[in-house]
Amino acid sequence: MKTVSIALLMLFVVSSVTAQKKTNLNIKPNLVLTYSAKDPKGNEVLLPLEIKELNDKKIVLEYSMINGDKKISGEWVISPKGLESGKYFNWQALNPSEVRILPKDQTIFCVSKKFLDEIKSKKTAKYDDKTFELKEIPKGKEIIVDGKEIDAIYIAEKGGDSKYWILNNRDLPFIVNSAGGDGPSFKLTKVSK
Repeated sequence: MKTVSIALLMLFVVSSVTAQKKTNLNIKPNLVLTYSAKDPKGNEVLLPLEIKELNDKKIVLEYSMINGDKKISGEWVISPKGLESGKYFNWQALNPSEVRILPKDQTIFCVSKKFLDEIKSKKTAKYDDKTFELKEIPKGKEIIVDGKEIDAIYIAEKGGDSKYWILNNRDLPFIVNSAGGDGPSFKLTKVSK
């Protein structure tokens, strides 16, 4: 009986350690994060987002899509101040070929480091004039890419519909999934170089 108990305990420990292994993306220039979203007709649309630049002066995110024979692209430029302490999202659509330099209090596809620190330490924080709470990721709603679970935190708007899964990476706390609320709903489906 003692041997069976020890074997079960070892099986539990091994499965627990395996289950806790999560992948943290190595955020660097030329990394392409491909998101899936639904267009107004319910069709899946893929949005590849490339990290063109990531340095002390700016973060440049470029999107590109093929529409028939045309390639449509544009860039968002996030300032170091925005990444450090931004408080708002800029979800306004880009015009084709537009390079949008975001104000110093705004981010896109990520939250600020200050917000990430606060939500992790205090379990609540404000972004986009909404109060968010840190929650456990709902069972079955983990973000899986290439068969690996992404190391992310999950936040939900207090008294509202906005929900975000955020990469647990202080260098660039990317949103890897979103649902409800004012911004677009999208999910990370592929990571490539």
